[in-house]
Amino acid sequence: MRIKATIAQWKQLYEVTTRIRALEPWNFLWDLDIIGIRVGDEPENTVFYSILGKGEGCYGITVYEGYEAFNSFLMLTMHEQMNLSVEYALFNQMNLTCYWGDREELSAKQREIIKELGYKYRGKNKWLYFLSCEPGYYPYNLDQDEVVRMTEHMENLEMALTYYKKMDIHIDFENGKMFSFVFSSDRKTWQYGEEPLPFISYRFGNLVITDEELLEELAKAPKGKFTLEADVRPLAASVPDKEYDRPVNPVMSILTEADTGVVISCDMNGPHEEAMVELAETLIGFIFKAGAPREIRVSNVIVAAALEQICETCKIKLRRVKQLKGIDEFWMTMGQYR
Repeated sequence: MRIKATIAQWKQLYEVTTRIRALEPWNFLWDLDIIGIRVGDEPENTVFYSILGKGEGCYGITVYEGYEAFNSFLMLTMHEQMNLSVEYALFNQMNLTCYWGDREELSAKQREIIKELGYKYRGKNKWLYFLSCEPGYYPYNLDQDEVVRMTEHMENLEMALTYYKKMDIHIDFENGKMFSFVFSSDRKTWQYGEEPLPFISYRFGNLVITDEELLEELAKAPKGKFTLEADVRPLAASVPDKEYDRPVNPVMSILTEADTGVVISCDMNGPHEEAMVELAETLIGFIFKAGAPREIRVSNVIVAAALEQICETCKIKLRRVKQLKGIDEFWMTMGQYR
């Protein structure tokens, strides 16, 4: 259950973030110049920071808590190489972010917090606000636990940035290194310097079916001459649902017939459902009903990895293409009602 932060907790977060802005980190760090901060000796507990923008164009700081969250950052930075839409990459982020934006970007709740704190912002890129991003949900205001965590992260970042400027540190960011700041377990001492990033490309896994009987049945499925398109796309809309305590951003699993554009299946997945699994299950059901298609077209490596085993088992050609004509047309039509 999400609990609202107190105004005192918000004040502490706003104060430390305001001090960080005074350090002007965007004058010496790019958004891909990663800072890694951790407490203790366990690398997987590292918190990663990215300064958004450069110079006067700076508009925020993003915090990625742990390896899984950092992996979502790499998805965003590599979305073009992977042929992922910006929306897919953005709505699969796991982070806490502070933004300096314009007044109209803020929700009524965010403006209310600022008013209660007594801050007065004027001009472009001056309004400080915070968002929590989690796959399956629409970006939302921080709850109490997130405010407390974000405050600690920003206090750690303030110290790291102070030392970075004071010691005139130079890091080989372009060759997979990060600025590392490590506290001892009791937080009484710390050390800093250069460390390699834990990984430098987005990590994704193949969907593996372990049911041997199911695989045998799939291998026996009759072969057809038709071609399908398959994809997974976030709705990119804030959907209130009483079952959840923050707005949902459903992910759609879509299967169409490539030549006619006929939609075979379009399933809406909730925040805790695996859209790729749903897509694979839908494809399996279709194969048992209509036979195995001659070819399945996908647009990115993530969907390809989810369907690879099924295609190999059924002798289906799995083809990656730049665009999925049938799904794109359906999605464009659907967008008129979103």
